[in-house]
Amino acid sequence: MEVDKDMHHARISVIIPAYNAAATIVEAVQSVLAQTWPDVECIVINDGSTDDTMVVLAPWRDRITCIEKANGGFASARNAGMKAASGEWIAWLDADDVFEPDKLARQMALVAVRPELALVCSDFSMFDERGELARSGIGEYYGVFSRDMTLENAFEHGATLESGDHVRHGNVFDALLRGNFIHPPTALFRKAVFEAVGEQRTDLVNATDYEYFLRIARRYPVGYVDAPLLRYRISATQSSAPANYVRNSHYNEMALRHVLADYPLEPAQRRVVRRRITATHQMLARHLAEMHKLHALRCLFARPAALMSLPGMLVIMKILTPVTLLHWRRRFLVNQPRHGH
Repeated sequence: MEVDKDMHHARISVIIPAYNAAATIVEAVQSVLAQTWPDVECIVINDGSTDDTMVVLAPWRDRITCIEKANGGFASARNAGMKAASGEWIAWLDADDVFEPDKLARQMALVAVRPELALVCSDFSMFDERGELARSGIGEYYGVFSRDMTLENAFEHGATLESGDHVRHGNVFDALLRGNFIHPPTALFRKAVFEAVGEQRTDLVNATDYEYFLRIARRYPVGYVDAPLLRYRISATQSSAPANYVRNSHYNEMALRHVLADYPLEPAQRRVVRRRITATHQMLARHLAEMHKLHALRCLFARPAALMSLPGMLVIMKILTPVTLLHWRRRFLVNQPRHGH
């Protein structure tokens, strides 16, 4: 593969939305400033913070660009940063995550041999206050992967770079319709892509990233570096935390209905999206079945296809089972003796 040497002179603008991020923002910014890539612009968007987010960044203000705005959410902050970016490439980073030092360089090494790529993502590790939870997070974090849907067959092509990094690339739109596997804070894409596909939707909240990646993948090929180039922080307050499951399910369905309404899909693609909407209702009903039985029933009856299926029938059984019996069964299973070592 021929290497595009002009890539070594490209500027990368890293966009960090920050809302009350004083506890973690310094580590995130330092990881950007420590990148081995020679030309990196760090843009922090203060999204109406009420804590000391900007105060703790004072020692680095001469090396970063700070944009102040009223609180409007993740997407609106990213949109402001992307419009202000001076680089030919844009990278996203959350204010509580950390780039590995060679993150951008290793992604651009793939772009150098595959200049047709519009976006490059990667694997990531996961950690919390106790330490590392997983060295490879993509398969554990994203439920889209299964026996018939793997990372390997999500992309059309695979290769090994001279550096030894295993990479994949190709058209992934059909695979993405089945569920997201592009981790947002690993995303690196051309600013020309932002100019072509437009801003992130601010009404989709947590699902805005997924819809944005679908918009990009519908038009451009995507690359993936099979290495943990980001340290992803797990916490109870993050948007994807279990406490936000009901809210997130609502916005995930909104995103899928938007795709059905506005994307020029083929019949097979439309069936995939409809099945995902049905599965969203089933999973939400199962989540609510123990403590919010009426809400769970409404979820199933709002989507007849979710009700008239084996998973739907199993959820109905759970809804009809008294809570005390569910608790007894759970204690019984936990207390069963385990055989073997």
